[in-house]
Amino acid sequence: MVFKTDLHIHSTLSPCGSLESSPEKIVAEAARKELDIIAISDHNSTRNLPAFKKAAEGKIVPLFGIEVQTISETHILVVFEKLDAAMSFGDLIYRNLPEIPNNPDYFGDQVVVDERETILGFEERLLLQSVGMDVEEVCLKAHSFGGLVFPAHIDRDSFSIRSQLGYIPDELDIDGVELSRDLSIREAKKKFSEFFARYPVIRNSDAHYIRDIGSVFTFFEMEEPSLAEMKQALLERNGRRHYFDA
Repeated sequence: MVFKTDLHIHSTLSPCGSLESSPEKIVAEAARKELDIIAISDHNSTRNLPAFKKAAEGKIVPLFGIEVQTISETHILVVFEKLDAAMSFGDLIYRNLPEIPNNPDYFGDQVVVDERETILGFEERLLLQSVGMDVEEVCLKAHSFGGLVFPAHIDRDSFSIRSQLGYIPDELDIDGVELSRDLSIREAKKKFSEFFARYPVIRNSDAHYIRDIGSVFTFFEMEEPSLAEMKQALLERNGRRHYFDA
């Protein structure tokens, strides 16, 4: 089976995300664009994932993500199959998040909602900042909780592992790397050929607005929509594979 997948979508909880991006509206837009698997992956928090799970029921396959900003300001995308694992990892990340208050007038509100868009509260701590963990520790901890790990938007000149560290350490335990929607696949392969040679590459929308959901995506050919199958598809094993929309 082939699954059309977008694993990097921001909700109302992300300070740079649209206040229209409730889990309910994200699911509806993803279904409209015929995506099969999606993940909400907010900055340094998993608080909107329970609503996402309920909103997705019977409509789309949900995976549960988080975009962690490490101490070096490197963004790492982590994706889980189980909500409980994502929430536990999110708690760990939050414990390492400095107690700096959000400034809604500057960064925007960080809104926690339920599956029907009812506002449950606001995250008062600024999410758009670095946690007190380095890249290696985030990747190690994420795997210990059962997640898949991808340095995010490696082609960008800010908040990417390339821009912040200048390279990917050989010993870093990751499952692949993520391309943004900023470059075509042809341009990316030409400019970042070393990443394509060394790692599985996926492509996600990093949508902060409803209209951007599914603007790019990755196809996964696998037996079922599970992380174990996705891992095999990333490694091109046992007839599983992954490939791009364009």
